[in-house]
Amino acid sequence: MTTLTKTFLLFLPFFLFPNLSLSQPPPSPVSVSPVIEKEVKKPLKLVGATLPAKRSVISSEVEGIVGKITAEEGKFVKKGEILAEIRNDKLLLALQQLKNEKKEALAMSELSEKDFARIKELYGKGIVSDGEFDRAKTERESKQSGLLSLESRIRIAEYDLAASKIQAPFNGYVTKQHVEVGQWLDIGGQVVSLVNIDTIEVTAGLPERYIETVSEGMEVSVVLSSLNRRTVPGKISSIIPDADPRAISFPIKVVLENPDHTIKSLTSALIVLRVGESEKIKLVPKDSIVNSPQGAMVFAVREGVAHPVSVEQKDWYESFVHIEGKINVGESVVVRGNERLRPMQQVRIVDTIEQ
Repeated sequence: MTTLTKTFLLFLPFFLFPNLSLSQPPPSPVSVSPVIEKEVKKPLKLVGATLPAKRSVISSEVEGIVGKITAEEGKFVKKGEILAEIRNDKLLLALQQLKNEKKEALAMSELSEKDFARIKELYGKGIVSDGEFDRAKTERESKQSGLLSLESRIRIAEYDLAASKIQAPFNGYVTKQHVEVGQWLDIGGQVVSLVNIDTIEVTAGLPERYIETVSEGMEVSVVLSSLNRRTVPGKISSIIPDADPRAISFPIKVVLENPDHTIKSLTSALIVLRVGESEKIKLVPKDSIVNSPQGAMVFAVREGVAHPVSVEQKDWYESFVHIEGKINVGESVVVRGNERLRPMQQVRIVDTIEQ
């Protein structure tokens, strides 16, 4: 194809469609928000980890052969749900034998009661001796005591029979299975490990020099790395007054409600406290941050054009990000529509969101 032909084909659409022009696409509609300045206390960041507020290794109260396992690792179970079963054939036989013995003991007890009533009447008339009366009384008490002992043994046997079906003591996830079907299990033998993550505790070490400035109930922010640095508010629930001798730091705990179970156990977390001197910082909404291969940036709207500005994210403040970069307080940054913008693209502001 000749150069002349290529040129002709390039301009052919403009001959066929006279209204078509070489102008840029229309300005992209965006929503913006101003960069704000706020005076805050300098953050103290403590590296910690998430832990379930409730965890337990479920053990067996009876011994025997494991006949069935219904709990699977990773499975969510509800309180009272059967986790495993111990074969209970011998327990059933032992219980039945005790019940049979109780019938015999009950009959003997009733007979001794009648004998004692008869001897007592005769004793009152002076017909029988003190010895005969005492023997009848002792026999009655012995039979009653034997009956009570059997009733206690029956209750224990019934308890053991119920305990052969090992139940979940609380709602939670099975994290480890310790036994297999056919395995002998001793009393106290481990069956499964169970964790409840309805509530999560975040634990970190507080350096000794801050112990006088931090107290229970203090509001903090928790940054969750596993959830794309999601930040959630919390309060210090406890400060353990026993320092870790290796780091001379005091464990602190922050309790987070976790009804949807999005926060997992044993993930890294950052507890951010506000202590010490104040400083002025620049804040932009989280939605204004655009992550690119070159790093984080925002689009600043200047004279109707989206200027990309590289920024460094320093910290998170609820729905804002503390940034540093070549952008001024009061400038407008794009918070909606930035995902489709190109550098230096013309924009049309359709909404300004005041913070």
